[in-house]
Formats: sequence, structure tokens, C-alpha cells
Amino acid sequence: MPQTNKLIKVMRLLLCMAALALTTLGPAQAAGPMYTVYLPLITKQYMFFDGPQIRFGYGWGIYKWRNYWPANQQYPTTSFTWLKVTENPDPWQLCGPYRLPYAVLLQLRKADANATPQQVADDAWTWAHNMETAPGVNKCVEAFEIGNEPNLSGFYGGPVDPEKYADQLCAAYDAIKATDPSFIVVSGGLAATGGLPDETVAMKDTTFLRRMLDRIIAKKGNAGACFDVLAHHPYGFRVDFDHDPTDAACAERSCFRGVEEIFEILSGEYGVQKRIWATEIGWLRDFTAGGCGGAGWASVFGGWQRSNQDQGAQLVGAYQYARQNWPWMGAMFVFNLDFNSREHVGPCDDEQGWFAVKGFAAETMLEGMAKP
Repeated sequence: MPQTNKLIKVMRLLLCMAALALTTLGPAQAAGPMYTVYLPLITKQYMFFDGPQIRFGYGWGIYKWRNYWPANQQYPTTSFTWLKVTENPDPWQLCGPYRLPYAVLLQLRKADANATPQQVADDAWTWAHNMETAPGVNKCVEAFEIGNEPNLSGFYGGPVDPEKYADQLCAAYDAIKATDPSFIVVSGGLAATGGLPDETVAMKDTTFLRRMLDRIIAKKGNAGACFDVLAHHPYGFRVDFDHDPTDAACAERSCFRGVEEIFEILSGEYGVQKRIWATEIGWLRDFTAGGCGGAGWASVFGGWQRSNQDQGAQLVGAYQYARQNWPWMGAMFVFNLDFNSREHVGPCDDEQGWFAVKGFAAETMLEGMAKP
């Protein structure tokens, strides 16, 4: 049903309630105090969205996803409902008896600076067919994320190009939907960044988003025509989960609530009523206390460090804040569960293991939190 029609129904319901209240006032009743109904607030809390209508997703970004294989389970059963797999393994490892017992977001890696839209389409078509064991009935995964942080050259594999990425995204979307329309197509999660003077190296996420959406309009006539869900990576950076995004400490969306600006662009500027998924969120454990203060990457992440307990408090708080305040947020994936268990990667080799929660207070706190 179109968004406008649903909002009209909400307004009619409010008017009917007001009329009913008036009819219950007898002639002898004194007029009560006047009340103001703020309709924008009501419509903000009861928004209607295009795209998949599914329960809010609690997700892990996971390295050892095979540890959840039903026949050889190595990790305890989790209360989380989604797993994000960034590896592109042999398809059989995700299907049949190896089908993971949770919803799966599979990140496809073909969309980069070196691939044509047709190559991305062919790759997406192949994956969609391989992940559909019985057409329209059984699938090995629920959703595909097309690329990763395409506004950074390090992840895009070459010069950042939002128009090219938009073409790749549309090609992947069409190929996947032609296979099975029930697959969820998620745009590559944008890195929250102010960019660099050379935008081909790193482009501000808001600039990239607007140019990507403009390109989709030029191709399809509708800014939301090439994805079911828009993805973003609202890390906590140096501040708490509920820090005011207008504060200087959150400049260029360098805080969890920075994603609010992304939604305002998507919905307010472009009129796209689709949800956002935070396909990576996280706070960093104290790598200095862990002996990595002299690592080459340490200066970049100075001030990000949290105690183990505080890491958990921030992540739990982020989920609670999103559920209470963001009806447009459809899923959030913790980055990460277990990247501290990567083979041949030492604790000071990079920062990714310090975002991990496996075996730390945050894991227990996240598993135990309510999940409405």
C-alpha cells in the first residue's frame, strides 16, 4: 500500500477518536483543558516502509561462522538472530546440512573499482542461484550485501566512484531479484567519514550517498529502485552511544547517532521510505592496556579505548536506543564477534581483534539483553 494512503488512514483514525471524545461530553460537562496533538511526532513513530517487513535483526559480524554448523557446532547457541558472513566460500558450505541455523547476510565482494556492472550482475546471479536450493521455497541465505564501504578506496579496490558503484548495485539487484524476489538486497555499508581532499581516496559518506541516489534516479527514475535496505556503519568512535550528533565530538557523523543524518537524506531529501541496516557497529576495547599502544595503527584509534565492561554497556545501550527511537532501523550487526581468533594474525597486527566481544563482558551482556 502506498505510504500516503497509510498516513491518511492514521489521520482519519485520529480524527475519529477526537470526534468520539467530543460526543461523550454531555451538555452539563465543563470544557476541559485544551490539548495539542503533534502529528509529525505521531507519524515519525508510526512510519510505514517499503522493502522487507521482517522482525528487527540482532546480528553478529562473525569470522568463524562454521562454528555454528549444526553438525559440528563449536560455539554455544546464540540469542542473536542474524550472522553476517564476509567470506565468499564454496556454496555447499552454506547449504544443505551446513545451512546455518540463523538468518544470514552474505556480503558479496565483486562490486569494486575493477569490475564492470555486467561482471557484478553475473556474480550476483550465480550466488543467488547457488543459494536457492529450491526455487521460491528454500534458501541458504536471506540477504546479500553488495560490496563493503565503497566510499573508501581501500575497500573499493581503486578510485572511489559513486556513479559506478550505483551501476553495479543496480545490476546486482536486478540479477538477484530475477532469481528470487524474496532475497533481500542490501547496499554496501558506507563508512562514516568526512573524506579527504582527494575524493577518489575517501569520499564523505553523505556526498557518496547523494551521488549514488542521483545516479539511481537517472537510471531507474526512483532513488530506492536498486536496494531493499540501505546500509551504514555507525561506529561509536570516541563517544557514548547516545551522544548528541550535533556536538563537535560527532563531526562528520563520527558517533553512533550520526546515522540519523543518513536517514534524513534518504527519507527527507529523496523520499525513499526504506529502512537502514547498521551492518557494522562497535566500540574498541583497551588495546593500550593489552600491550598494543605502540602498534602502527594505535595513533589512529587513540581515544577510542573502552574497558571491557564499558564496551558491553555501549553496545547494549546502542541497541536499546535504536529500538526506542529509530523505527527506521531494521537490523544492527556487532563488529565483531570473534575476529580476535583469526589464524596467523597477532593481537597487535591490526585493530579488528580489539572490536571483538567473544569471551569478554560484552558478549555476556549482549546475549542477556532483552531483544524486542
